[in-house]
Amino acid sequence: MATIEAEARRRLPFGIPLPASVSALRERDFRVVWIGQAISMTGTWMQAMAQGLLVLQLWNSAFGLGLVNFANAVPSLIVMLFGGVLADRADKRRILLVTQVAMMLLAGALAVLVVTDRIEIWMIIVAAAMLGIAFGYDMPAYQAFLPELVPPEKIGQVVALNSSTFHGTRTVGPAIAGAVIGVFGIATAYFLNAASFVAVIVGLLLIRYRPAARPAGEPRVSSIEGLKQGLRHARSRPHVMALLLLTALNTTLVFPIVAILTTYYVKGVLHEGAGVLGLVWASSGLGSVLGALALVWWSEQMRAQRIWLAVLIAPLGLIGMALTREPAVAIAIQAVVSFSFSSQLGLIQMMLQESTPHQYRGRVMSLNGIAFNGTVPFAALAASGAAAGVGLPAVMVAVAVAYGILGVLALQFAGGGIANVVARAHDEYRELAAQPVAGGHR
Repeated sequence: MATIEAEARRRLPFGIPLPASVSALRERDFRVVWIGQAISMTGTWMQAMAQGLLVLQLWNSAFGLGLVNFANAVPSLIVMLFGGVLADRADKRRILLVTQVAMMLLAGALAVLVVTDRIEIWMIIVAAAMLGIAFGYDMPAYQAFLPELVPPEKIGQVVALNSSTFHGTRTVGPAIAGAVIGVFGIATAYFLNAASFVAVIVGLLLIRYRPAARPAGEPRVSSIEGLKQGLRHARSRPHVMALLLLTALNTTLVFPIVAILTTYYVKGVLHEGAGVLGLVWASSGLGSVLGALALVWWSEQMRAQRIWLAVLIAPLGLIGMALTREPAVAIAIQAVVSFSFSSQLGLIQMMLQESTPHQYRGRVMSLNGIAFNGTVPFAALAASGAAAGVGLPAVMVAVAVAYGILGVLALQFAGGGIANVVARAHDEYRELAAQPVAGGHR
């Protein structure tokens, strides 16, 4: 009987076999939310590609892409810390329902403006700012919400699956967008994105989620004091600060090139159109998916070495992309750079999630969100402005050299060195996993 029950736990509904490395999908609530989010993220990446083309259509400049990203990221940064405090104090599912509905309405409004030919660049900037506010509350709630749907030992799988969804939809979304935009126009991508939010909203309504109870006797504090508590928790852990630093380095120097300025790279450097752009996005998504899946394939003992490898691969890839003018070569290199970026950032998030108590997880993940997004608007604006002046290839080479130097220094010295950082994160994970937590998986 025990053998039959164990076998059943390794399968999805309808008897579909399930590898042990992704057994988190056996958890119904996580599976429902994960599927809904995968559909929604596909629409998000469709809109991202459409928005890049629309911005260049209205304002043919790399600076325009950087400005829209700046308008999106700054409001998000302003509210994200308090979004983390709210996620640790309120019902995370309710927060997500509100933010997902808000983002759905924004996508629908932009779709109507585009199809009626009333869209202007300032409207895109305003919508980007409003989307940033919603995301500032959505991201920490979502990142803290998912681990509550599975047992502690499966948190690493949750991070890997969530990361693979995020990056995998970068393959599917732009490919679909390239096809539908070519036939039906840019507005279609916005309409499809608005419709895709229905999947995640329905998923959130279907699950049997119960909010974690506040510990008995825990005093209620103000939002400011809650924020200070989260900051003190992070500052007291050198491995957390080192991991946040590595995230910031990647998103400051690598992310603007391989994500935000992709459209300008294809059109301005490779001199290609929407077809090649879709392939570059797809290549980036494929590399990122493989990087995310590597989180569950590779040995836990190799974490430090994997981060070293990623830091060394990324700058070489950026230089290769700067030098080539062959689309096929650029597409292949984009996949390699995206693999290194995704595997490193996913591993960092996995260690942060595993080593953080659930009562601080929203605030720590909001700090990770700020590390991810904090310098991006400024870096993207600077990179796009410099690209308009000296050319994007020169900027890519300069960024690659800076990242290589700073990345090696961070791995050698931050938090006592990356080997020490990995060991500290693992020790705290083992301590937390050994503690009984009231409220099911939490």
